[in-house]
Amino acid sequence: MSLRDAAFKLDPLLWANEVLAYYPDSWAQKVMMSPARYVIENVSRQAGKSTCSAAMAVHQAVFFPGSLVLVVSPTLRQSGELQRKCLKFYDKVDPHHKGLAEDTKLSIQLANGSRIIALPGQEENLRGYSAPSLIIEDEASRVSDDLYTAIRPMLATNQGRLILLSTPNGKMGHFHKIWTEGGAEWLKIKVTADQIARISPEFLANERLNMTEAQFLQEYFGEFMEAEGAVFSSDLFKSLANPAVSALKI
Repeated sequence: MSLRDAAFKLDPLLWANEVLAYYPDSWAQKVMMSPARYVIENVSRQAGKSTCSAAMAVHQAVFFPGSLVLVVSPTLRQSGELQRKCLKFYDKVDPHHKGLAEDTKLSIQLANGSRIIALPGQEENLRGYSAPSLIIEDEASRVSDDLYTAIRPMLATNQGRLILLSTPNGKMGHFHKIWTEGGAEWLKIKVTADQIARISPEFLANERLNMTEAQFLQEYFGEFMEAEGAVFSSDLFKSLANPAVSALKI
C-alpha cells in the first residue's frame, strides 16, 4: 500500500475530497470520521444521508479487503438506488473497473474480496450472511423491527459497525426507541432542514403549505409525531405499561 493510500485508509474525509470529489457537510464529516460502532442519523430529507453512507460503504470495501458491507432498505427500489450511488463512487476510485470482480444491480464484488450487497427489507433476506464489517440501514424508521432484530446478532463476533439513517415515522419502532432511549454507545446525529444551506426558506415555507404539520415536522425537522388519526397517544400506552402502577383489582 502506498503512503497516499495509507493516508486515505486512515482519513475517509481526505479520500472523499480528493478521490470522490465529494465534500460532505459538517454533520456528515463527523459521521465519516467517527470511530463509533453504532450511529443513528435523524437527518432531514435531501440533506445527503444516503450519499454519505455510500461513500462510507465504498471506503470500507476498498481499504479493508474481505469486507462484507450490507445495505438494507425498506424496498428493492430503495436498495437499488443506494447501490447505484455506491457504484457511482466506485467508478471514481477505479474508472476502468480493473478491481471489480462482479457488478449486478444489488451486488458489487471487488477483486480484494470485499462485497457491497444491497438487500430489500425482509428478515429472510439477511439469513446466510455473517460477520458483516458494516451494515447501513437506510430509511430505518420504515424498516421492520423483525429485520433489525435479525441484524443485531450479526455484529456479535467481529466488531462490525451499524449505521441507521432516517427521518422519523411516528413514535414507534426501533428507530424511535434507539433515538429516545439508546445509550452512550450510540453516536446520535440530528440535522434539520434549516441547517442545510441547499434548502431555501422559501422551499420550506411552500412545503409547509402542502403537507400536514406532522408530516412537515417529521420530514424536515426530525420530530417524532403521533400517527395521524390516532385516538390514544404512544405516551399514554407507555404510562399504562409502567410497572410501578398497580394492577386494577376487580
